Amino acid sequence: MLLGTVALAAGCTANVRPGIAYGVVQTWNRSVGGHVHENESFLVPAAGVINVEVDNFAGNVVMHAVGDGATASIDVVRRATHGLGRHSESEESLKQLAVAYGVEERGGRATLVVKATTTHVEPWFQAVDIDIAVPRLGVVIVRTSRGHVMVTNFEDGVDIETSHGDVRAATNAAILSPSTILNREGSIDWRVAPKSAGSFQMEAVNGQAQIRVRDGVWLATDRRNDSNSNYGVLNRGTNLVILRTVDGDIRMYVGESPTEMGTFID
Repeated sequence: MLLGTVALAAGCTANVRPGIAYGVVQTWNRSVGGHVHENESFLVPAAGVINVEVDNFAGNVVMHAVGDGATASIDVVRRATHGLGRHSESEESLKQLAVAYGVEERGGRATLVVKATTTHVEPWFQAVDIDIAVPRLGVVIVRTSRGHVMVTNFEDGVDIETSHGDVRAATNAAILSPSTILNREGSIDWRVAPKSAGSFQMEAVNGQAQIRVRDGVWLATDRRNDSNSNYGVLNRGTNLVILRTVDGDIRMYVGESPTEMGTFID
């Protein structure tokens, strides 16, 4: 059962995808597009390995593990951009955005559940950005649209769906669990530590599938393999890993320090 509803407060949204293009778009939205936002930060009791499930109608989702502790933090940013001359409508529409959250026991492990919804008649002008930090991150489930998804240092599998945004799943743990990432009009980065394993199905329609295995054994002999698809087995793994996108690229990296990335992703 979801235990609470996030209250409203004024604040600033986080930049989950830095760069010149992002800054230009944000400046345009605020000056001409009628962009408004409200945010809230709060804590939820949660110790040990926590599964996280996010159901968001639209917006960015960021998750990361921060180490030991007994609390999880959630930052929520509601935003609306109705366009030129509709600033007051954007401001009023924030009241129709709701975020519920709670901790449930599932399969012997605590699961933090977060759900963002809207009752607005024009939901395509709205979104909710969610940033979650937990002591240790287990299974990750995300459903969103029109948003980036960034997940760092998970210890089990992921199940992620989004559109019109990039997905990056990067962890210093060896991943041996089934995982699925489905995207549309965005790229997928899968970056895991040595000793990870899996039976991979990668398809990038109107894009490219790039594999870099620096530490491990990668076997790909499927006749369907070409520049935009790759079916292969990592370290004799049998756990199914599905990475699929349309109008985007897929990049897979297996090696040391998978969460360390610079301007040009290794």
